[in-house]
Amino acid sequence: MLPRLEELSKEYKNSKFFPIDIKKNPEVAGEFLVFITPVLIIYYDGIEILKRARFFSISEIKNELEKFLEKIL
Repeated sequence: MLPRLEELSKEYKNSKFFPIDIKKNPEVAGEFLVFITPVLIIYYDGIEILKRARFFSISEIKNELEKFLEKIL
């Protein structure tokens, strides 16, 4: 899943992608309320706009992002 998410992030020029291993950084899991992996959390201007855990598809994420971007642009 990680390589596909990295590819997706490249499609959005102004995005930043930060993969985090919560086993190595358990404080991050607590801060972001991550109880199961994988988790994808997307922020826009410091506000969480999308959070998906465990089972999600790249196409689902892309569709959600496109809907969001249509609303704000």
